[in-house]
Amino acid sequence: MEHTETESRQLRVGEPGAAAALAEALGEQQLVGQFESWLADDLCVIDQAGDRPVGLLHLVDGPGTAVVEAILVAPAVDGVAVDGAAVERELLEGAAQLATDLGASELLVRSWSDHPVRRSQLRATLLDAGFRADGDDLVRRLPLRVVAPTAEAMQDLGARLAGLLRAGDLVLTSGDLGAGKTTLTQGIGAGLGVLGPVISPTFVLVRRHAGTEGRPGLVHVDAYRLGSLAELVDLDLDETMDESVTVVEWGAGIAEQLEGSYLAIDIRRSGDPADETRILYIEPVGQRWQGVDLSVLREPDVDTQEAQA
Repeated sequence: MEHTETESRQLRVGEPGAAAALAEALGEQQLVGQFESWLADDLCVIDQAGDRPVGLLHLVDGPGTAVVEAILVAPAVDGVAVDGAAVERELLEGAAQLATDLGASELLVRSWSDHPVRRSQLRATLLDAGFRADGDDLVRRLPLRVVAPTAEAMQDLGARLAGLLRAGDLVLTSGDLGAGKTTLTQGIGAGLGVLGPVISPTFVLVRRHAGTEGRPGLVHVDAYRLGSLAELVDLDLDETMDESVTVVEWGAGIAEQLEGSYLAIDIRRSGDPADETRILYIEPVGQRWQGVDLSVLREPDVDTQEAQA
C-alpha cells in the first residue's frame, strides 16, 4: 500500500537545527552530521506529509547553475509505503522553482547510484520533461524570472520580447485573471509595429494584426473557453502561423502541440490586490530557443542606465 496523503503534502525549505528530526523521519540516522552541514551551508527542500517529512533534496546554488546533489526518500510513514517516484518528482519541481527565484539559469541533477531501478525510471521521466543528458548527469534550462512593477513595465517587457521574436514563433501565456496577459501582448504588438489596436480577443477568440515594413504580423488568441487542441485548430491558425507571431492566452495545456518550439510565460500577481507588481516566468521550449539569450528581457538596473547616460 502506498502513501496517498496528497491533500496534506507540502514543500518547505529546511532550517538549521532540524537535522536530527529529519534523519530519524527518513531512516537515515547515520547522516545526521551530513544533514547538519547541508542545512547550515546549502539549501534543502523538504517534502512533508502532514507534520512528517517524506523526502529531502540537497540543493547547491552556484553561479548560473543550481545543482541537486542528493535526494532521499523515507521508505514508509506510519507503516505505509511512500511513493518514492512521486516524492522525487515533487522535490525536483520545488528545487526548480527555488533555483529560478534565486536567479539560476540551469538546474543540474547529479547522478546517484542507490535504488537503481527507481533512478532509471526517474531519469526517463526527467528526459521526457525537458532535461537533457550531460554525461551521467541531467540538466534542465530554467525559466527566466522577470519582475514587472507596473502595467507600463509589462508593456515595455513585451516590446523587448518582440525584438527576439520572428515569423513562426509561438508564445503561450498563462496566469490569473487580470494578471496582465493582454498588457504583455500589447507590448509585443507595439514592438512588432503591427497595425490596429491590440485588445483582448475574449469574445471573438482570435484577432489578426498585419505586420508593417516587412515585419511579421501578430495573431492574438484567447483559449480560455476552448477545451481542446482541435477547437484551437478550428480557428485556422495554420494559415497565418508561418508569417506571424502567434500569442495564445490561456494556452497552457492546449496549444503546446501547435509548434515544436514555443515560449511559455506564466504571469503571477503579488499577494497584495493593490500592488501592480507582476512576476513572470519565461520558459523556452524546443530547438528554436536553444542558445537564445533571454536575459535581455530583464529590466536594466539603475546603475547600468546611469552609466549609459
